[in-house]
Amino acid sequence: MRRPLLRAAGLAPALLLVACGGTTTGDLSADALAAEVAALYPAAGDARVDVRCAGPLAGELGATQDCRVAVRRDVVTVRATVTEESDEGPMFETVPVVAAGRVARTVLRALVADEYVVGEVACEAELVGVVGESVACRAAPPDGGRRAGVTATVHRVEGLDVRIRYRLVG
Repeated sequence: MRRPLLRAAGLAPALLLVACGGTTTGDLSADALAAEVAALYPAAGDARVDVRCAGPLAGELGATQDCRVAVRRDVVTVRATVTEESDEGPMFETVPVVAAGRVARTVLRALVADEYVVGEVACEAELVGVVGESVACRAAPPDGGRRAGVTATVHRVEGLDVRIRYRLVG
């Protein structure tokens, strides 16, 4: 069986996988975080990057905040995680995160392309864009018959572009 390379998240113009930022003391406001994330993922050409963060990034080790990064019609979630506290403010790393529904749609398209008869795919969680990370999914035929296990694993990440492979299990 072939294991196709899947493109789960667009935004190929982005240049960075893991980026660091953080320039203020204490918490980083949602607007300041959005500005720093936008600087970390520049778009190519005349495309505009629009970043909106769900809230501020707490200035404590391990704190996280999700931001929505949009370039044209492509939208990707980026998770910022504080990796270091300093007098200058929180230092953080970012990774793209693919929603469970998007992983399921991507795996479904790949299974159908490989000529499997599949009606739906459901994945149990989001997929963090780090090589080797994986998520369990279930594929069901259109008639509602026996479900098959599928594992979706991150194969490669380039900027905001997360590529995954699937593997049938069980």
